[in-house]
Amino acid sequence: MTTIYETNEWHGYGKQNYYWYEYRLEGNTVVKYKCNRFKSFNGQESNWEESETAEDGWEIDDPNMPEWLHNYL
Repeated sequence: MTTIYETNEWHGYGKQNYYWYEYRLEGNTVVKYKCNRFKSFNGQESNWEESETAEDGWEIDDPNMPEWLHNYL
């Protein structure tokens, strides 16, 4: 798995909640992940936590893959 493109981070809801997209090459498939980092309080201290979910995916030769993404392969 290799990250081929990452968008700029943007603020989500709340002061310490951020999102960005990562496009990763996994074999012959490009997968778009929505990534999130946020600060949570566990009762004693605040910690940064991260999560990600796969949103979309395309085979390398898929005509539905965004054209600009071919430049990063």
